[in-house]
Amino acid sequence: MALIYCPECKKQISDKAECCPHCGLPRAYFTQMSNQGKIIPVEKQNNDPAEDYKTLRNMLISFDKDYNEIFNTQRYIPSSTAKRFYKNYAYYVGVLKDPMVKQYIANMSVSIGFNAEQSNRFVSAMEDFYEKVDRFNEKFIEQKLIEYKEYFDNILKSVDANVRLDDEQRKAVLTDEDYCLLIAGAGAGKTTTMAAKVKYLVEKQSVTPKDIIVISYTNKAIDELKERINCKLNIPVKICTFHSFGYEILRKSSDVPPNVNYKAYSIIIDYLEKRVFNNKRLLSNLVKFLGFYFDIPEDIFKFNSLNDYCTYKASLDYETIKSRLGDYIKTIANKRTKKTRTITGEFLRSVQEVQIANFLYLNSIDYEYERPYEYPVPGANKMYTPDFFIKQGENECYLEHFGITENFQSDIYNKSQLEKYIRHIIDKRKLHKLKGTALIETWCQYNDNRSLIEHLEEELNKNGFILKPRDNEEVYRKLTETGKDKYVFKLIMFMIEFIEKYKTCGYDEAGFKVLRNKTDNVRSLLFLDIAEEVYRYYQDELRRNNQIDFSDMINDAEKILYEISQSNYKPSYKYIIIDEFQDIARQRFNLTKSLVDVTGAKVVAVGDDWQSIYAFAGSDITLFQKFLELMGNGKEMQITHTYRNSQELIDIAGSFVQKNPSQIKKRLISPKRLENPVIVECFEDTSNYYKNWASKIEEVVGKIVAEYGRKTSILMIGRYNYDLDYLVRSGKFEEIKKTRIRCLKYPYTNITFLTAHSSKGLGFDNVILVNMMEAKFGFPSQLEDDPIMKLVTYTDNTVPYAEERRLFYVAMTRTKNRVYMIAPRKRPSRFVIELIQDFDIPHDANINMEIVERYTLKCPICGSPLKYENNKNYGIPLYMCTNEPEICDFMTNDRVAPHDIYKCPKCADGYMIVKKNKNDESRFYGCTNYDRTQKGCRNIANITICASNDSPQ
Repeated sequence: MALIYCPECKKQISDKAECCPHCGLPRAYFTQMSNQGKIIPVEKQNNDPAEDYKTLRNMLISFDKDYNEIFNTQRYIPSSTAKRFYKNYAYYVGVLKDPMVKQYIANMSVSIGFNAEQSNRFVSAMEDFYEKVDRFNEKFIEQKLIEYKEYFDNILKSVDANVRLDDEQRKAVLTDEDYCLLIAGAGAGKTTTMAAKVKYLVEKQSVTPKDIIVISYTNKAIDELKERINCKLNIPVKICTFHSFGYEILRKSSDVPPNVNYKAYSIIIDYLEKRVFNNKRLLSNLVKFLGFYFDIPEDIFKFNSLNDYCTYKASLDYETIKSRLGDYIKTIANKRTKKTRTITGEFLRSVQEVQIANFLYLNSIDYEYERPYEYPVPGANKMYTPDFFIKQGENECYLEHFGITENFQSDIYNKSQLEKYIRHIIDKRKLHKLKGTALIETWCQYNDNRSLIEHLEEELNKNGFILKPRDNEEVYRKLTETGKDKYVFKLIMFMIEFIEKYKTCGYDEAGFKVLRNKTDNVRSLLFLDIAEEVYRYYQDELRRNNQIDFSDMINDAEKILYEISQSNYKPSYKYIIIDEFQDIARQRFNLTKSLVDVTGAKVVAVGDDWQSIYAFAGSDITLFQKFLELMGNGKEMQITHTYRNSQELIDIAGSFVQKNPSQIKKRLISPKRLENPVIVECFEDTSNYYKNWASKIEEVVGKIVAEYGRKTSILMIGRYNYDLDYLVRSGKFEEIKKTRIRCLKYPYTNITFLTAHSSKGLGFDNVILVNMMEAKFGFPSQLEDDPIMKLVTYTDNTVPYAEERRLFYVAMTRTKNRVYMIAPRKRPSRFVIELIQDFDIPHDANINMEIVERYTLKCPICGSPLKYENNKNYGIPLYMCTNEPEICDFMTNDRVAPHDIYKCPKCADGYMIVKKNKNDESRFYGCTNYDRTQKGCRNIANITICASNDSPQ
């Protein structure tokens, strides 16, 4: 009998077929099983079927021997061993399950030397093989737990006599998989488990210390591991960071080892300040980027709502290149005090207005932003200030930029708002036509999909303006001279951060092409063009001086591992143990994978995806979550017994972090019990904000001291380091040395201040989260990564503030007892509100349970954020609505009683603004032309009078 197979699709086919019915391969390429059990071309087949079945009989003899050997061992069976065994015999399972083969065996059992029972036993053993391996390993571990009980009871006695491994830790030590992901919850003793694993391998598995390497991320973690393993256990295994390991590979594989360059800034600033003038294309791109795009990280068309758009506008300062070069100086007279002041910065209202202003400046066309219209507008309650007044010689023109499309459409305005916008456009057109003033109109988006700048250039040419481009070299030199600290320094630091993250992703020179295909954003594409030039120069300088940077230590080491056969140095490891694996970045993962490929070592990855908090530094949480899928067969294990936190606290913190469905599910278990482990303490956040805040923290310190005594350790956790600055400035605390602070009221209390990131891995008696405020720099932080940086970092979008949620979990689990959250009554963090709602956390009865949007000063007319600016036209500081003036032109001088200013009806150039009564806190309207000599306008009005303006603005 002949078993004919198609080598293309691997399916059995009829021996009479002329081609494969599945993939169409011609018969000449068909193969069959030979009597030696090998696949041979069909033309070379042996026509004696009995010979084929003799091969099967010999296969069964070999199988019985190998099968007994694999299960007759006193060692754990790793997946690779099981997979290799199964692969050797998997082909024959299909053969013996074939109905024709089974019939032939039944008829010819005596003559061919085996029967159906033998065949069925083989098939059954193979089908149950992996389950039997699992059962064997489980039984092996249970036996070893009993056999090594006393050994495990005392395995870390030399480290700490009080430490005793629990069953989960012991099973993790005994498990000898090829790839083992060990998920250790906060306070569950991962370092203890790693130390025990190393000792067990050396003492019970006879692995020599030189065949084990332990890798972690920080020198602090390395020092702790060295103290436990190298010093206290006296086991000389290699313990190092990824960087030092990579550098060791580079040193040992090179005749002239590279030096480490610590001065990326010096190389890049040398290029951007001195050598850039030899590269005209780069020079032009730099002027464009610094002038048009640097501080403008998003395009205005990307917003989903008017609120998002206005909130975004309120958060940025749209400064022009004229301002950056120091060419903008205006003197204005304050209408209230009659004093003059100089304004040296030009800040516009939107991204596209900045682009227009910069285009005008770079093409030598004089402009004035929001210059009052030269003719009075009948019935208007405010000045009409067109966006730009343009002048070139005798040629004068106004320019209005409209934040809707050329065909009057918008995604952010509703129907009534859009109708109002269009009415204003029509009114402006009529006014300019009536007064005979030239008007250029530009739009946020055009029907032909060409850029704003292209259309602006055409309109200027049509109106007789001659474009005279400024010399890029001259502009750039002036930029570097006048704005070096503010702009060039920022650009260099931004560039260094980008290159570092670019390399951390594992990209090389060819990566820029890949990134360009991932975005159509003009700003991002322009930056990539600049960054590629800088990157190539930077790398050439490193190579020229035989230098590398920290990222190269890892990336170059990985490349060498690929070419290991040509190297004089070949690492030899049997076990790779990696600490804090949840923080693994792509380049470190690639290095690990390459090391495994070269050495065949087993990997133990230890970490906790709930504590993955370093995406900003390049970590990719999916590499942890998909570890086994990416590395190969292995086992995922959990250590769930924690001895730091109470059960009540870890139930709260665990439920909170697992609101993210992508987090690996687990429930930590603690022997400790504590009622109310989380307490929300509120302070009044109206007047004296920071004084009230510091007083509340001082009060909480007193409560902790009263309950736990003055020897208790307190960790104050801030989202950012400047929380400590505010504490010190309050006068109630002082910094005595780095991270250590003193409460003046309780001077002998042991208090440490750390950021949430730097607190990771530590434990204190009690924790105070000092800044639980809903704000841009609150907790969660609402700072957005620049879209350019998002190209080279992993962003977890599974839930809002996913990484901040994990960071908050880290902060909560630093305590051995309670967590006190200091929150403002009116603007508490959304995380605090969530905890109160979900877990009935003790809190102030007067706390606001609604999430307050970041910008609380809102326009009373349209609800958009108000933005504070020194207005040159009105001569007073104003809070101005960030909505388009065609929709809402609200502006006020008083944030406490925000009422709209309007034109004084009793004088020529005065405006009615909000004033405060000297005798009480009441407000009234008074004219800006009032003065104490009584010569000015004395007009006053009741505050309820607030004129609505629907005239062109």
